[in-house]
Amino acid sequence: MKFILSAIILIISCQFTLAQNLVADSSFEKNKFIPITYSAIDASYSWSSPSRGTTDLFCTCTKKDLKISRVNVPNNAMGIQEARSGKCYAGIFAFSHGYYREYLQTTLSTPLESNKEYILSMYISLSDYSPIAIDKIGVCFLNKNVKYEHSDIITDLRPLYIPLEEEVGMETNEWHQISIIYKAKGGESTLLIGSFVPRRLWQTGNTVPPGISSPINKKIERDAYYYIDDVSMFEYKREKIDTAEVFNPYFANQQVELPDTEFVEPVTIEKMPSDVMMAFKNVLFQSGESILSPVSFPELDVIAAYLKVDPKLKIEIYGHTDNAGDEAKNLELSIKRAAAVGNYLIAKGVIATNVSSGGYGSTKPIESNETPEGRKQNRRVEFILKK
Repeated sequence: MKFILSAIILIISCQFTLAQNLVADSSFEKNKFIPITYSAIDASYSWSSPSRGTTDLFCTCTKKDLKISRVNVPNNAMGIQEARSGKCYAGIFAFSHGYYREYLQTTLSTPLESNKEYILSMYISLSDYSPIAIDKIGVCFLNKNVKYEHSDIITDLRPLYIPLEEEVGMETNEWHQISIIYKAKGGESTLLIGSFVPRRLWQTGNTVPPGISSPINKKIERDAYYYIDDVSMFEYKREKIDTAEVFNPYFANQQVELPDTEFVEPVTIEKMPSDVMMAFKNVLFQSGESILSPVSFPELDVIAAYLKVDPKLKIEIYGHTDNAGDEAKNLELSIKRAAAVGNYLIAKGVIATNVSSGGYGSTKPIESNETPEGRKQNRRVEFILKK
């Protein structure tokens, strides 16, 4: 069995060794100058930020600049990490304050050809000082470079997601290879990488050491920061493997199991039912307040994207409370919380006339208010989609 598996690995390795890497500067080495401070991705000849998010470039600096550099390799303001190859790598805030995100963009050497499959691979590392880890990273294959005049989450693209939970998790020491296979529509010439709508966030317990100046927030656990290196993209050919030359009679009756390869088509947003009342799962507020908690943003971003796809779709939002306290204040609070959700969706580009909101206070409980768990269930925000 080892003979056959070795042959399989060798054949696949040779295929990618001989193929052309469509990412011109895969390891961020071709730069106009060696950066010494943040937000210097524009120093790269090949890579850029598609938005006003200030993506970072890290490089081994000269001895002269060692004391003043914030983006040195391996020791920098985000952590300690050697480059996987060469002397440089990039870094992004994949989750941060408000809606802030950072992205990477590069032009491919040649446009992708229709119906051909390509494998995108990159190495990623969670920074040592990152207090938060996310569950997935997104990639987009576009027909041209894009430019956004904001630093918020990009919501008008439909990324393919690569899971990070099992391969990367909360580990900070090593580089982890992640990859995805993509069937091209044809003409895609731009690769965009970043965080769009993570579903899960983990508190890592990591902190910025005393005495180190870092953009990572030291007081609030809100930032997820990742290093990225060795980004490659090759044409992927599914070839039948001839194992005749490595045949061994011992394995004559053994069935060889080849590793499954996930086939990924461009994703669409999952269809949601109309005229059905649904409750938000992670839309949270501070006690007695109508200010949205940041943990609410990913779920609301999904709803916003869904509504933007279909401009005829309308959403009605209703707030509810438990029966604790004055009912008049409960009613006012439920109205304000529903309005806060609606205002968030409008701020993310949903047509304002498609959004309406209201509140019922404690008049429509779904559980008994006699128990803490029941009161928790009653403090909710619901929505219904209508054509």
